[in-house]
Amino acid sequence: MSKKRKRISRRRLAGQRVMSHVPIFHLGTGQHKPVTAARRFIAEEGLYAPAILNVRRNEHTTDRFFWGEKGLFSAQYAEENHFLFPSLRVIVEFLGEDKIFAGLELTADDWEEIEEYEYAFV
Repeated sequence: MSKKRKRISRRRLAGQRVMSHVPIFHLGTGQHKPVTAARRFIAEEGLYAPAILNVRRNEHTTDRFFWGEKGLFSAQYAEENHFLFPSLRVIVEFLGEDKIFAGLELTADDWEEIEEYEYAFV
């Protein structure tokens, strides 16, 4: 019997579309833990939010982080909760919600949750 594929939430798909317009930086950890390497890179390069950091832990593992105005987060969290980050809202406004959310058919629950956090964009 074949394994049933896990469905990715529409909200996360929308977040992936938004984050596809954010600059991406690739770096190695060196002698540091991944989050420490990401923080050191941000400080040394003087990165402005938003940015995605792909930190290569070893030959098999890469950790993804999102650098936003509120701090450093996992990229998956930022995708699922993209409406909490004002710098991502600027991208949505620039591209247009019609283009970002086209074909996703967000449910009423998804929109209620996004509207619940609308204060994040003020």
